[in-house]
Amino acid sequence: MKALALVILVACGMPPPSWAPDAGDCTAYVVPTGTDLTAPTVSFKTDVMPVLTAHCSSASCHGISDGATGNLFLGAELQHGADAPTVYTNLTAASQQYPKMPYVKPTDLSNSYLMHKLDADQCTLTCANGDCQHAMPFDGMLPVETRDIVRRWISQGAKNN
Repeated sequence: MKALALVILVACGMPPPSWAPDAGDCTAYVVPTGTDLTAPTVSFKTDVMPVLTAHCSSASCHGISDGATGNLFLGAELQHGADAPTVYTNLTAASQQYPKMPYVKPTDLSNSYLMHKLDADQCTLTCANGDCQHAMPFDGMLPVETRDIVRRWISQGAKNN
């Protein structure tokens, strides 16, 4: 509905509303030249899960399996600790905001919704209801070195290891 309203306003010569994205600010993230995504080898359980647990699995975000934000559970039931097998299964499912794309597509960064959210370029996609919502984590972008842990894991086949 917002997308339709925006099209109508702009077509009528009206300035875009404050909630409209700035088209100039939306560019796809490009991995810097020379970045080696094949090394070091990344493990889901020992490398990726700690990133998800530290940055995505608070009780107010994706940390409680019953009622997780966006129905995406990423890891740390308060009473049970990290649940890597369940998190891995959740990450290989289609995203709810962009059902055409799984959260993670092994070896394919451009078709892994999780990377778009982490790189804050989800605005390059047309999500369900025209809204891909916020970049993740919500409280600020992770350093590229941390995002590269997830990026390497996906590039290396997103193995459940």
